[in-house]
Amino acid sequence: MAKPLSFDSLAIRAKIAVIVPATNTVVQPEMEAMRPPGVTNHVSRMLLPPRPYDDMQAYEQALKTEKGQLEEALTLVMPCEPHAVAHGHSIHSFRGDLQRAKAEEARLQALAGIPFVTPSIAVLEGLKAIGNPRRIGVLTPYWPPADAIIAAFFTACGYEVVTSFGLKSTGPISVAQFTPDQIMQGFEEVDTPQVQALVHVGTNLPVSALTPAIEAHFGKPLIGVNVATYWLALRRLGLKDALPGFGILAEQH
Repeated sequence: MAKPLSFDSLAIRAKIAVIVPATNTVVQPEMEAMRPPGVTNHVSRMLLPPRPYDDMQAYEQALKTEKGQLEEALTLVMPCEPHAVAHGHSIHSFRGDLQRAKAEEARLQALAGIPFVTPSIAVLEGLKAIGNPRRIGVLTPYWPPADAIIAAFFTACGYEVVTSFGLKSTGPISVAQFTPDQIMQGFEEVDTPQVQALVHVGTNLPVSALTPAIEAHFGKPLIGVNVATYWLALRRLGLKDALPGFGILAEQH
């Protein structure tokens, strides 16, 4: 017999586990701001090996081989009996193609025993929800080797990456220090008449609350990784609340 779901006095609808890198300071407050009534978030942090930013060959090698302590972070948060997991770490889930992404999500879901939302699947589901525009412009905080991996992922999934631009952060902490003006300038770099939708990858880049302003400025939908991940975690639990202030996907789908 399946174990009955555990609800708290403050979480009469759901508890969501949120797993982030130890250096990430954006996912937690952004997902807390999106949290609907009767839902609580419970954050667990995972260590990641340092990724060099002054040696692109070493940077690229790290992207291909690094393995963070995701399973350990999951073990630490599962005792609070969450109903779903939202994974707030982008780059690992955007490696390879759709088959690999689905297999990784299935592996993690089997490990957790509850819905487990990975960023790459969340962004793809977000694009589907808004009508599945095929020509996208992608903004990241990364350097070219990471941008190439992400572009290859979307291409393998049937999208045309018309433009891609990385803000070239000098370390994980610096990602959270980009200003709204710098982020808007980054989207200026990726917007062209051919782009049908904007995409943001990089969970420590503070984009979520800027989404309505970005969509209004460019006249195009934005699928941001943190909004999409939290949105999909709620939807997989059957929670259909609109999330005002976080753009077309969160408010209308």
